[in-house]
Amino acid sequence: MVPENCNTKQAPNPSCLQVHSNKPHDPQLLMAARRGDWLRLEHLLISGEGDAELGAPHQHVIPIEIEQVVADGVDVGVMPSSAAIAPAAEGDSLLHVVASRGDGEQFLKSASMIHGKAGHLLLNARNKNGDTPLHRAARAGHRGMVAHLVFLARSENGGGSDVDDKVKAILRVQNKRGETVLHDAVRSRDDDMITLLMAEDPQLARVPLSEGASPLYLAVELGHDDIAQQLYEKDSALSYSGPDGRNALHAAVLKGQDTTKMLLEWNKGLIRKADRSTGSTPLHFAASWGKHEVISLLLAADPSAAYQPDKNGSFPIHVAAFANKVEAISVLLDTRHDCVELCDAMGKTFLHVAVEEDSPSVVKYACMLQGHEFSASSFINMQDDGGNTALHFAVEKGGLAIFNQLIKNRLVMLDVTNNKGQTPLDLSWTTMPSGVYYGFNTRIVIHKLLRDAGAQTGTYRCDLFSKQDIPKLDQKEEVQKISTYTQLVGIGSVLIATVAFAAAFTLPGGYRGDDHKNGGTPTLVGHSAFHVFIIADTLAFILSALSITLLTYAGIAKINGHTRPHDQLSLCGDTHDLLSEEP
Repeated sequence: MVPENCNTKQAPNPSCLQVHSNKPHDPQLLMAARRGDWLRLEHLLISGEGDAELGAPHQHVIPIEIEQVVADGVDVGVMPSSAAIAPAAEGDSLLHVVASRGDGEQFLKSASMIHGKAGHLLLNARNKNGDTPLHRAARAGHRGMVAHLVFLARSENGGGSDVDDKVKAILRVQNKRGETVLHDAVRSRDDDMITLLMAEDPQLARVPLSEGASPLYLAVELGHDDIAQQLYEKDSALSYSGPDGRNALHAAVLKGQDTTKMLLEWNKGLIRKADRSTGSTPLHFAASWGKHEVISLLLAADPSAAYQPDKNGSFPIHVAAFANKVEAISVLLDTRHDCVELCDAMGKTFLHVAVEEDSPSVVKYACMLQGHEFSASSFINMQDDGGNTALHFAVEKGGLAIFNQLIKNRLVMLDVTNNKGQTPLDLSWTTMPSGVYYGFNTRIVIHKLLRDAGAQTGTYRCDLFSKQDIPKLDQKEEVQKISTYTQLVGIGSVLIATVAFAAAFTLPGGYRGDDHKNGGTPTLVGHSAFHVFIIADTLAFILSALSITLLTYAGIAKINGHTRPHDQLSLCGDTHDLLSEEP
């Protein structure tokens, strides 16, 4: 609406201009703004010819917010007849449009003309993303337009004592992402634009002070070390803040040694600052990515960072073990030997974590640790809050690669009981599959290796342990499993028998002709390779035929379910003799 005290029949008055309208720009205005046609803009705004969509011809409305330009149900913003007219879904004002299009003379004159109509109202205006015209100009890399808009801000009201404060207020406006115009200048990597902005407001790099990403954080995250150096030289008290409570050092450790060293020279206190969501310090970040050279720099600057846990109680060494970063762990233990015994909130050492998360390289490294600063035997057999050692974890996970690394280490104790009174051997019983399984099932192999190594069971009644902890065999499920198994193997046996039978009639080399004195006999008779072929073919046929017979017998559901597994085992040569074994 037009203010009530405005006389729409009089000459336009800036104080009567409507600057907050939900109506779209007139297509002619938008086209002129995008082209920098300042003469056309001036004509339309003064005459009102381009304002038919917004009210009476003499309202002279300059809308701030732009949605879609629609006329008679057609989206004018994307009409193919005029490439200069585009949708303005961001809610830009005319000054936003001009600022984002260029910094040539025609665009600068257009900005001056529009500013003259609405003054500071448009310089401070925000679109739907919270961006001011300065944001749009800086993001597009139009340094000349940025300088011109700053000049227009200084020229308002003929200057004045408070003009510096007004300019700084405009420069410090944050959009919905919490970014000022300096953020866009950093993203554009424009040294001269940054110099211009910092000259107008030397403390601009301090925004935001605590929340969101500061210009320095953004520069470091983008890998623009030269921009970061420039910002620091302009204001050594600049903000280091980043999103979620992170700081610039969190980003620097992932970029490399040089960036990290630069940040540490400026502010060593950043090392122990943790983010809000996880409580992770920069050292946690470096450890998770295995940045061992960066870890050395951080520990040299503040050795206590190795002893700062996150919100889950995990220390940097636990994080490195989780990610299977051996070199990171090596650097941590080279300088902080006692980190080997640090436990997280669940009482787990880094070895527990490595076994649990299947990090074989870390487990191998831990098993080779020998040091005077700690007892390798004590460390490798440490128990978590549940009383489980790393060997317990390996048995429960069922991975042979990690289990073998532990069991071949003479320092690993095989008979430690957890809080349930179970040794690793007992635990292997509880994790073994029930029923018929392939003899080389990893859990079965682990159990046998423990028995062969002399591992002992805990102190308990065998019958109670079997009832409470050993998985019970489901006969119906086992019968179904055997029936399916026999069908699959039977198909293979039938194919072998068929091929072996056919091979007996289609011998390699063929047969001698009838005109030969031994006509009708195989051509290759007398060759040792031919005799081997005949023997192998005969055995293949006999064994496959026997296999078909026994598989058919074992797969018949009417046969006693208790005898079928043993028939199946005898047939397949399965070494799973643990079915009848007692713990």
